[in-house]
Amino acid sequence: MLIGLDFDNTLACYDNVFSDEAKKKGLVANHWDGNKKDLKNELISFNNDSHIWQSIQGQVYGPSMHKAILFPGVSRFLLRCKLQGHAIFIVSHKTKYGHFDSTKTPLREAATNWMENLGFFDEKIFCLSKDNVFFEDTRQEKVERIKNLDIDVFIDDLEEVFAEESFPNIKKILFTKTPKYNYHDTACNNWTDIANSCIGEITDKEIKYFASSILNSSVQGINMMQGGRNSRLYELSTHEMGKLALKDYPDLLVDPRSRLQTEVQALKMIEDLHKTPKVVAFDEKLNVAIYEWIEGVHISRIEDNHINEALKFIENIQRVKSEDAFVLASEACLSAKHLFTQINYRLDKLSSSNNKDLQSFINLTFVPLFNSVRNWSEQHWPKDNLTKDLPDLMQVISPSDFGFHNALLKNNGELYFLDFEYFGRDDPVKLIADFVWHPGMNLNDSHKTFWISSALKVFNKDPDIYSRFLAAWPLYGLRWSLILLNEFVKKGWQKRVYTNMNIKYQYENRLIDQLNKAKLICEQVQETNMECPYMNDSDEQNI
Repeated sequence: MLIGLDFDNTLACYDNVFSDEAKKKGLVANHWDGNKKDLKNELISFNNDSHIWQSIQGQVYGPSMHKAILFPGVSRFLLRCKLQGHAIFIVSHKTKYGHFDSTKTPLREAATNWMENLGFFDEKIFCLSKDNVFFEDTRQEKVERIKNLDIDVFIDDLEEVFAEESFPNIKKILFTKTPKYNYHDTACNNWTDIANSCIGEITDKEIKYFASSILNSSVQGINMMQGGRNSRLYELSTHEMGKLALKDYPDLLVDPRSRLQTEVQALKMIEDLHKTPKVVAFDEKLNVAIYEWIEGVHISRIEDNHINEALKFIENIQRVKSEDAFVLASEACLSAKHLFTQINYRLDKLSSSNNKDLQSFINLTFVPLFNSVRNWSEQHWPKDNLTKDLPDLMQVISPSDFGFHNALLKNNGELYFLDFEYFGRDDPVKLIADFVWHPGMNLNDSHKTFWISSALKVFNKDPDIYSRFLAAWPLYGLRWSLILLNEFVKKGWQKRVYTNMNIKYQYENRLIDQLNKAKLICEQVQETNMECPYMNDSDEQNI
């Protein structure tokens, strides 16, 4: 297959470059945050002068071209095309020099040098031919070039290109979040979806190739593991290192949280505890990491000693010293305001679903209950933490998504903990509450009571932890009821199918099950009248 690619804002991402140049010129505030499109709209609407925008373009595409980055997922796409034997052509509407660029930097040369530095023409990397790169003076000439090359599919971020009358009758993939017209065949907002639409879903053979290149060693066998909820997991077989685990993380354009970077950093920091898999190798461009294989089973029956091991692990990671300053955990909740905001955000996302049963539950059950719980929590929450973040000294290192659903029991009885994609600083209250509320935990009442009582003692230097936990308890329950409903949103369902292909044809049944689970949590909050049923007065006295 002959595949054509646009260059600017399709392969090369300039969002940060445009932002930096605008800040340097004093056109936007230093705290301004947005992409290229946002900046263009702001500058033109504010100044009513397109020349300002054109001058920034000239700077970005010329002297500052080297600061651009590849869009996440492009490296994977190009390598997969190479493996499958598809020919790549780059066809770009790019003049020789930028408008209003006083440096007169040759734009085409700058773009070519950028590609060269990233390995576009290296036989060992992407193996593109320089003869397959075309820069054209006008959009019409670009379209004519695409036609003459007899390309099978073209990928572009501008639908106006596809709208040209002379554009050939080929597959047109639009790279955008918000398509305005209907001149495309497929619209994708990330390169994983582009790849799936263009060359098919990734195969075990391709993952095996990625693994071999990262390890710089041959991989004999590969097996995709089912049951992962956030990332794809593969079992690798190698001669030199035995079994290994490969994790394929979600596309960064789908989920901008750098899960790979977070998990690798976390596991390296706590490696000496000998309770987590070791990092073997990783590649941020491919968004893939390889870890030590932990031979074990998921806990079928939770015992008191398992709770103790979890408590000990949490306590020990607080003592680990690291030169790296960890950022906030994913969806950290450092105040009541943070928690309210997260719940409202999830409600807004669910409003896009047209499922009648879901909307009935939200409007008739969830929203009235949330309003009641919010009022109750505000009355009981420590006043200085309602809107103000928890002080740094009271924040703790949290694995986030922590529990026995992310643990393996080895044959010798040792418990190993997995999945640190959301690792970071957080309120210990969230860590304690999530452990109990998580639907995958299956704790009995005795274990819940023991965990809460013991965990509160671990963090007893926090003077408000008891009152804050009481006030937050029902809110975390409501938050979890909404997390269970992620699959009602298209993106949430796609993520779940990506990690577990077995559920692909179970959509309707999955939605019913998840909605029933969400209802059950709300019933639990109502039945207990907001209060945590796994605490007593002695818990406060013992802190």
